[in-house]
Parts: sequence; C-alpha cells; structure tokens
Amino acid sequence: MRTLKLVIVDDEPILLQGLLNTYDWAGMGFQVVGSAQSGEQAIEVIRETKPHVVLTDIRMKQITGLMVIEEIQKTDPECLFIVLSAYRDFDYAQQACDLGAFAYLLKPIEDDKLQETMQNAYKTCMERVENEEKYESWENLLVKNRDSFLQVLIQKYVQNLIPEEKVADVFRTLEDVPGNDDRFITVCVDIDLTYKITNSLDYEASRFALMKRLEDVIGARFFHWKADVDEGSAFIIRTTDKDAVRELKTLLEHVKKDEQSPVVAAISKPYKGIAGIRKSCLEAQKLFGMASISGASAFTVSEETELKVPDEAGTDIDSLIVSAVRKNNRSELKEVFIQRIYSLPHEEELQCKYLHRLMLKTEFMLQDTYGLTENLEEKFRNYYYNLENLNAAKSVDVCYKILCDAIDTRIREAEKDETRYFKEYLAEAASYIEDHLQDEDLSIVSVAAHIYLNPVYFGRVFKNTFGMTFKKYLMQRRMEKAKKLLESENRSIAEICDAVGISNPSYFSHLFKQYTGKLPSEYRKEYEG
Repeated sequence: MRTLKLVIVDDEPILLQGLLNTYDWAGMGFQVVGSAQSGEQAIEVIRETKPHVVLTDIRMKQITGLMVIEEIQKTDPECLFIVLSAYRDFDYAQQACDLGAFAYLLKPIEDDKLQETMQNAYKTCMERVENEEKYESWENLLVKNRDSFLQVLIQKYVQNLIPEEKVADVFRTLEDVPGNDDRFITVCVDIDLTYKITNSLDYEASRFALMKRLEDVIGARFFHWKADVDEGSAFIIRTTDKDAVRELKTLLEHVKKDEQSPVVAAISKPYKGIAGIRKSCLEAQKLFGMASISGASAFTVSEETELKVPDEAGTDIDSLIVSAVRKNNRSELKEVFIQRIYSLPHEEELQCKYLHRLMLKTEFMLQDTYGLTENLEEKFRNYYYNLENLNAAKSVDVCYKILCDAIDTRIREAEKDETRYFKEYLAEAASYIEDHLQDEDLSIVSVAAHIYLNPVYFGRVFKNTFGMTFKKYLMQRRMEKAKKLLESENRSIAEICDAVGISNPSYFSHLFKQYTGKLPSEYRKEYEG
C-alpha cells in the first residue's frame, strides 16, 4: 500500500499523544509526518510538511481548527481536513463542513468510524495523486508525440471543444508559441455535394483520391494540420510565407484541372496568433459555402476585405437543422429553421439553391443513420424533380414539411425497436438500482453491465423512457430513500449516508438541501414536530 502523509492537531497533550500512539496509522495507509498542539503551530507544520490529510480538533485557543482550515485552503485547497468535535461543538462541525472539511468525527472517537473515514480519505487522496501523475505522464507523452497530439488538439479547437487558453498552454509546453511572423491560413476543399447524387458510385472514390492528392501537394510545400469540419475538409496551414495564399490558389487550380470530378475550394486570409487558427477555419468554411452555391473553384477574399465570421464554431445553421432532425427534436427544428429562413440571401434563385443543399445534407444523414423509408425517399425525389417549378416561398414550405416528416418517421422507427426490446431491460435496471442504492460505486456502467447493454446506448434509452438522465434518476432515488429513513427511523446521519451510498456527510447534507430545500436535521425536525 502506498503511504500518504498525515498531520494530527489537538491542543490537549494527553489526547494528542493518544491519537499519535493508539491507532495503526500505517495500516490505514498513512505516515504521521507532524503534529501540533495549537492552531498557530498547526499552520506552520502543515505548510512545512504538506500533508495529504490533517486530523484536527475544532476548539482550540486563539486560532481554532476552523481558522486553520480557512488559512491552509488559501494556498493548498487539495489538503483534506477531518475535524474532531465534541457533541457540544456540533455547530462548529457544521461550519467546518461548510468550509469544505472532508468529514467530522465525534469525540470519543469510535474505532470503526475512524477506520472507515480514513479509508475514504485515503481513497480520495489517491485518486488525486494518480490524476496528477497521469497529468505528468500526459506532459511527457505530449513532448514525445507532439505532431499526433497537436493534430487532435487543433481538430478539437476548431470544433470549439476546448478553449483557446488550453491550446496556448500546450504550445507553451512544447516551446512552440506562434511568433510575430507566423500566419495561419485554412483551405476548405471537397467534391461538390451534388456530385454524390448524380454519381454516387464514383463519389467516395473520387473524394479519397482528391484528399490523397491534396495531402501530397500541400504537404510538400507547407506545414499543416488536417481537420474535419461542417463544410468540406480543412487544411490548416502554418507559414511565414507572405505569398502563401496566392501559391495555394495556384496549387488548387492545378488539382482541379487534373480531377475528373467537380472540386469546390475556399482559402481564408492569413491570420496571426492561436485565435487566428479558429478564425481562419471559420472564414474558410463560410467561403466554402459561398463557393458551393456559386460554383467557384477556389474562392478567396483579399486581405483588405472584412468577411463577417461567426465567433464560435458550430453555428452553421444547416448543420443545426440536420442535428435537430438527427435528434428527432421538432421544437429545435422549428427554431433553427426559422433562423435559416431569415439568414437566406435576398436573391430568390440563391434561396432555392441554399434550401436544395440543406435537403441534400439531410438526406445523406438519413442514409447514414435510419429513417429513410421508401415513402420518405419518394418525397425527397419529388422535391428534387420539381425544383425548377417551385418558388422560394413554396420551397420553404415543402422543405419544412419533409423535415418534419423525417422526424416523425424516425421516431416511429425508433419506437418500434426500443419499445419492443427494452421494456424488460429497463424494469430490471430500475429494480437493480433500488436494491443497490447503498453501493457508493453504483453507476450507469455497472447497471448497464448488469443488464448486458452498452452504457452509452443504455443511457439514451434510459433517458427516453424515464424522462431524465441516469445520474439525475439515481440522485432522486437516493434522496427519496433518505427522506423515508429520516421520517420513519431514528438513524444517525452517518447511517443514512451509508444506506444511500454517499459516504461524506457534508456532501450528503449539501445534496439533500439541494433536493428538498432543507438540511437533513431540519427535515427531520419538521416531520417530527
């Protein structure tokens, strides 16, 4: 067993010696690295030894245990405090919990309770230590595998999944912060989407060949990262070459001449700094959408032109509409479809082209997932066939009806499968949860394993059935059980904590108040009186 550091504090010398000599701290996984007989001495010892856990009395002269906790947490918030309290000190103990104390023990200390508390503290500290070690390993891995790691990092950054500050931290760790001469340029490129309809068999092969060619051509001249984005595939280039945009456009024109399939591309302006990575990517995506509509081969803007780009990735309205259909969410579809109507260009011909492109994206999503029945597919075909006969207003109406039909069809298809197969599974899951509320490690993974389902899929089916997430349901059941125990039995708070699988009384009180609006003691008094 790995040993953690412990400091013990009590202003009564006899009690302090008893604590030091009576218990098998090593057997609990701790080495006593210091002790103190006053609050002032405790602060000094804790700062010097940097223990993982401090066991301290609350009532001490001049500087109390509460003041020690408050002072140490200013510089070491990770240090765990277990407070000792006499019955008359309950208010002090409650304040300690409010300050973030891990637990409190009543004097005289029960051996079993001390053993249990120290085990829980050891487990919590070890999780922190292991996480810190993982972070150190991550830093070492980052340096050794910088190119692969940066590829993943940049992908997540342009998708707005991690903040700019984290990306900056990584570049600093690698000692590779972009300099004043560094510029970021994004090239978005793909096969024209309509080619997938007219030449579906050749589309994937042509797309693969195009990406391979671009990897070779761009990679031979520029350092770059590749990212999958909503509009095309993005090549994010880092360069100090002031003529890079012009050269990239020439390269893309040569590639288009060599390809048999229609290539659409867009090139952003060069941007400085880490923020420029995302800004160039968003600009290239916007230009790519414009190029797709206009039929341009390599769409660019001059450095003097200010192109309005959304501040955040993922704001492409077509993608939000497709996402709403994928999630079978009619209210969300209505909201984002209205946004799409107001964002359409003024020219009626372009309005129809934008809607056509939206319907293509939606149909491809349905092909890749589920719900594209023969009836729905026929509606898409009729829409494409009559495009030239539909004005913009009529196109809006037809498109929205087809999208709503798609959601209704997907819901019916999903219900057929899930209703038939998972009623018994979920009943068994609910029963298992009720029988194991006292298990602190009860989780969506353990319940899913019990009924032999994938945890991710089980979570989705569970939420659809019960109308809430697994985590919220589990907390609700634990709090309801706690209420019953407070109402019907004269159990201590610690015993109720054990019965509902929440070992930390302070944390339990916090959750209970969040759920009921009252502390457990207040709830019991109100019920009894």
